[in-house]
Amino acid sequence: MHSPITLSRPQFYCAIACLVVFFLATDAMAGTPRLSRLTPPGGQRGTQVEVEFLGTHLDQPRDVVFYESGISVDSMEMIETIIGANGRPQDVPKGTRVRVRLKIAADCPLGSHGIRLRTANGITDYRRFFVGPFSTVDEDEQTVARNDLRENSKPIALNTTVFGRLNDAPDVDNYRIEVKRGQRISAEVEAARLGVDRGIPDLHLTILDAEGKKLAEADDSTLFLQDPVLSIRAEKDGAYYVAIRHGMYNGTGEAYRLHIGTFARPTGLYPAGGQAGTSIAVSILGDPLGKREEAVALGKTLGDFNYIAIDADTKVPSPSPNTLRVSPFPNVLEAEPNDSPEAIESLKVASLPIAFNGIIQKPGDIDCFRFQAKKGDQYRFHALANALASPLDPVIWIKAVNAKPNAAAQRATDSRANQLGLPPTGGLNRVTHDPILEFTAPADGEYILGIEDERGEGGDNFVYRIEVSPAEDAIYTYIAPEPENQQQPQIRQSIVVPAGNRYTAQIGIVTTGRPYSGDLEIVGVNLPEGVTLHAPKLTSGMTRVPVVFEAAAGVKPQTALIDLIVRPVGGSDTSLMSGYRQTMLMNQYGNNDYYLHTTINKLALAVAEPAPFRVEVESPKSSLVQNGEMALKFRVIRSEGFTGPVTVQIDWKPTGVITATPVTIPEEETEGTYLLGAARNAAAGKYQLTLTATDGAGRLGYNDRNDRTYVASQLFGLSISEPHVEARIARTSIERGKTATLTCRLNHLQPFEGKAKATLARLPRGVELVEPMREIAAGDKEVIFTIRATGDALVGNYQGIVLDLTVTDNGQSVRQLSGSGILRIDTERGPKPSGK
Repeated sequence: MHSPITLSRPQFYCAIACLVVFFLATDAMAGTPRLSRLTPPGGQRGTQVEVEFLGTHLDQPRDVVFYESGISVDSMEMIETIIGANGRPQDVPKGTRVRVRLKIAADCPLGSHGIRLRTANGITDYRRFFVGPFSTVDEDEQTVARNDLRENSKPIALNTTVFGRLNDAPDVDNYRIEVKRGQRISAEVEAARLGVDRGIPDLHLTILDAEGKKLAEADDSTLFLQDPVLSIRAEKDGAYYVAIRHGMYNGTGEAYRLHIGTFARPTGLYPAGGQAGTSIAVSILGDPLGKREEAVALGKTLGDFNYIAIDADTKVPSPSPNTLRVSPFPNVLEAEPNDSPEAIESLKVASLPIAFNGIIQKPGDIDCFRFQAKKGDQYRFHALANALASPLDPVIWIKAVNAKPNAAAQRATDSRANQLGLPPTGGLNRVTHDPILEFTAPADGEYILGIEDERGEGGDNFVYRIEVSPAEDAIYTYIAPEPENQQQPQIRQSIVVPAGNRYTAQIGIVTTGRPYSGDLEIVGVNLPEGVTLHAPKLTSGMTRVPVVFEAAAGVKPQTALIDLIVRPVGGSDTSLMSGYRQTMLMNQYGNNDYYLHTTINKLALAVAEPAPFRVEVESPKSSLVQNGEMALKFRVIRSEGFTGPVTVQIDWKPTGVITATPVTIPEEETEGTYLLGAARNAAAGKYQLTLTATDGAGRLGYNDRNDRTYVASQLFGLSISEPHVEARIARTSIERGKTATLTCRLNHLQPFEGKAKATLARLPRGVELVEPMREIAAGDKEVIFTIRATGDALVGNYQGIVLDLTVTDNGQSVRQLSGSGILRIDTERGPKPSGK
């Protein structure tokens, strides 16, 4: 990541100093920046490209954050005017466009690069920028004749990337190339992969010959889902055409990058990985020029390895990588016949850990392997296919070699998000179709591992890899979703802390195996200097806590990609794997379903310029009792010139704690109270909470435009304890128009200061207290109330009458409700009292 770039800004000269302060406060309230798209969304490596960042509240841009290496910023400026369709300059809405000149290194990795823009007030959504090997040409359909018909096709050179747009639902874009006999004609689309807020750019690709005969077409691909790819062999010299349209003729404004040329576009690799630091012979699958092998040197970094296919003759690379896996253990390759337990008796018995590799080559195929294990050995079998862009939908099973033919096997068909170390998310994440089977050997001996396609399908590129590793526990952190994330999944999914202020986020954990039994602490890794993290301990059973990030006054605005790990309190156990995981949701399509899931392992943190307000909480001096409530006092500290409303709420609370709706402090006021309540089953204990404050009135809504600045209070302690008094309310009856006494027997559970004030709550309509308030002392065993039933009282049985008690604890009033009484109201019997 490059160092921040500071832009020149106009100088405002004001005669009155207070007006300067006012304008500074106004700028600070410019709103959370949102980045909707990049145009163009990619570029050629080894070049410089001007990219427009489009969104809202992009005023005062400061720097660009890159998740991968190879791209830097050459210049940056706000766009205030553009040339309109009439050729004349026209103003653009303030803060909606930033022009950034990106410098892409000659060795920049091909494929997608995560990118964000930081402004003076925050950091934008995560977007993707694609780096390719080819020069880019613009479709230019706005100023040149439309290329909807084949005879109007836009001619382009081989191995070119076209940046285009489907302007309306029936739009079809045609491109013409000249190819020699025997060459590949390859086409690959980047559209759904670019990521959009809503909708799915579901494009269709066709290759035609010079006469317009359809040679191949694709609507989707197993490699890139809604983004199709095609690769065929040219049967003769001459012109060929590539046509792209929306799959259902119902899209509007879809942007795409279309790579067209003679490059190799593998649909699979076999084996799909190998041992770290070794070289493996990989078969390139799906090439129309035939199957070939290539030696691939694997790095030492475990995980995904991006392989770029390069044509052996032309040295032209494919536009985007295939995925290989790098593991710490060696490979076992399938040896046919291995489609039944009986067929593998002569095969080698593998020792675990290992990685099994094979291809389900035909419909109904089953591949089997033998391995040995000792009683009690615990292993994790992870079948990788979807994660490798294979069309296989794998099912794996294990049973003993000497098991009876009809003996049940342990099976796995899918995986859970937490098993993969991923946080819970909406939509269908493709990688969860890859099953994980957690196996404990019941006895010493040999076992059979089987794999098949759940649908009974198969083919030449139905590649799989089963990585078998010792069972180990890992705990990953993530930012738990807020209510705002239901419609806008990236809101508050990064950390933006104003200098001299605080910011809070709910940090959740996912455990890949068994829950950890001890206490855990959250630790920030690579925090910028001057930024500190304050987090409560995670005790057994807790899955999330509020974490406060604090930037000291004077810390310069900057951006960092940090890690959040958990470790046992005290740091004595170093075997626990941990790290940050975040799944970026894009391409929403109805019912909050998402079709593009991008996992990143770094948390974006920005130090923003100072906010015009802070919030401080007066720590409670007493406990919040079960079935009680407490008034929490807080104060808004305003900078000079900021007078607007501020809304305060609690984002995280312990189970059983009930919070009020957000509280808005009106203009120019500084103090407020926030009510906390506890249900009768709230877990007693000590917790740490924080308040979140935003400018503006009310909770952020769906149509709010996200014009908010967020700050947080310090963490404050909250104790939840049992009630001071437990009441038992005697069953009572009363006649309409008369009085009666109602007795509450008291069981003192913990002491309180002085005398407590007691009354009754939830009395039925028409029933009132003769003496509204009574007092009780610490030794009182009962309190008696006189009640009166008026003529408005309705006859019947009424439940739920409670004792409403307010005690003083450490100088603070604590209210609790206790008991549940029954009152029967009867009709009048006998003469009415005189004068009534």
